[in-house]
Amino acid sequence: MPWLTKSRFMAGRQCRKRLWFEVNEPHEGRAPDTMAMRQGRAFDDCVRDLWPGRVISRERGMPAAIAETTRVLAAGDATVVHQPAVRNGNFAVIADVLRRDRGLPELIEVKASTAVKPEHIPDAAYQTLVLRGARVPVERVLIGHVNNAFTLEREGDFPGLLVEEDITAQVDAMLPALGEQAIDLHRLMSARETPVIAMGPQCTSPYPCPFIARCSQAAPPPDFSTHRDERVRAGRVFVDRSAATELQTASYPRAWLDFETIAFAVPQVMGTRPYEQLPFQWSLHTESAPDVVQHAEYLAIEDFGNFDALSAALLAAVPREGPVFAYNAGFEARVLGLLARHASAHAVGLLALRERLIDLLPITKRAYYHPRMQGSWSLKAVIPTIAPELDYAALGEVQEGEAAQLAFLELREGAIDESRRVALAKAMLDYCRQDTWALVLLTRFLAG
Repeated sequence: MPWLTKSRFMAGRQCRKRLWFEVNEPHEGRAPDTMAMRQGRAFDDCVRDLWPGRVISRERGMPAAIAETTRVLAAGDATVVHQPAVRNGNFAVIADVLRRDRGLPELIEVKASTAVKPEHIPDAAYQTLVLRGARVPVERVLIGHVNNAFTLEREGDFPGLLVEEDITAQVDAMLPALGEQAIDLHRLMSARETPVIAMGPQCTSPYPCPFIARCSQAAPPPDFSTHRDERVRAGRVFVDRSAATELQTASYPRAWLDFETIAFAVPQVMGTRPYEQLPFQWSLHTESAPDVVQHAEYLAIEDFGNFDALSAALLAAVPREGPVFAYNAGFEARVLGLLARHASAHAVGLLALRERLIDLLPITKRAYYHPRMQGSWSLKAVIPTIAPELDYAALGEVQEGEAAQLAFLELREGAIDESRRVALAKAMLDYCRQDTWALVLLTRFLAG
C-alpha cells in the first residue's frame, strides 16, 4: 500500500474523494505549472541561500532520500537540513527545514504567503507527527513566511525577507486528533469504491482541487433558487439600460484600459516589495468620435521594471480628457498608484488618469444579467452572452491572466527559440487587446 505523504494527507483533509482520486485514478502526465508553485520554489531557493545547509536530494526518489536523511541526521554535524525525508511506518514526509537553534531541534515549514494561514497548522502538525514517530526530536515548530514589509534595496540582498512564527502550541494541541485522522486517511487510500461526496466549498478551499472538471461532469446543474440576486433566481435575461445612463451620456474621447501584472514573493525589481502587482503590459482602446477607434499597446520583457518608459508610453497614448473605462477598476487604480510611486516623473499624469477611471463592473451588475452567466459577473462570463464572436478559448495559449504571467516569465527567463518568442509575445498581445475590445463592445451594448 502507498505511504500517506504530507501532500496526500492535506488532500484528504480537504476532500476524501480528492485523496482517493490522487492515489487510485490520478491525472496522466505532469501537473501544469502554476504561479503559486513558482512562487513557492523561488521562496524556497531564497531560504536556502539565507540558511546555508545540507540539501537532501530528491532526484533518486523517496526511499533514497529517506536513507540519505537518516545518514545525515545520524552524523549530527549538519545544523541546517533542507528537504529531509522521514518515514514512520505507513506515514512519510519531506519537510522543508530541520534546524538546531542553541541545541533545540526545530521544524520550519516554509510558506510563500505573507502570514500564517489556518491550513498551515495541520500541514506542519502532520510533519511533526511523522518526525516524532520516527524518533526525530522536534521541540519547536515554526512557519517561515514572507515579510511583506521588506523592500529590495540591493540586488540579491534578501535578509529581512523571511519572518518566523512559532506555532508549537497549536501543533501540539492538534496532534492527538490528527493522528487518528491520518490512520483513517491511510485506510481510505485502499478503498475499492470512490467516496460519494457532493461538490461544495471544499472544491476550491483552501486550494483549487485538480479534479473539479471530473466531478463537475457528474454533478447536477447549479441550483440558484436561493441566490441573493432575484435576477439570478429567475433565470431570465435582464437588461435595464436606464441603470447605465453614465455610459449613454459619456463624452468623447473615450478610452478603455487593461493592465497585466505580476507579483513576486521574492522581489526582482529594486524598490519593490513582495507581491506588489507590477505591470508588464497594457492595452488601450480609444474612441475619438462614434466608431472612430484606435488601439495602442505595450509589452515589457527585457525592460520590465522600467516603469518610467511604461508610464510615458501610456500617458502619450491616452486622451488628455474624457472617461477611461475599466472592469473592476479598483485594480487599474492600484496599478496607477503604484506607477506613480515608482515613476515619480509621471506621477501627476498617472494620478490624474486614475481620477478619470469609470468602473464598468458595478454598472454591468446593475444593468444586465443572462442565465448563461450562471450567477457570475466576471468579464469572461458576461462577454460570451453579448459578443459570442469573442471566444477566449480561440485565443490559444494565453486565455487568462495567469497564462499571461507564465508566458511573461517564459519570455523573460527561458531559453527559447525566436519562433517561440514571437508566437508567445503575439499571444500575450492578442489576449490583452481582446480584453479592452470586449470592454468597448460591453459599453456599446449597455448604452443601447
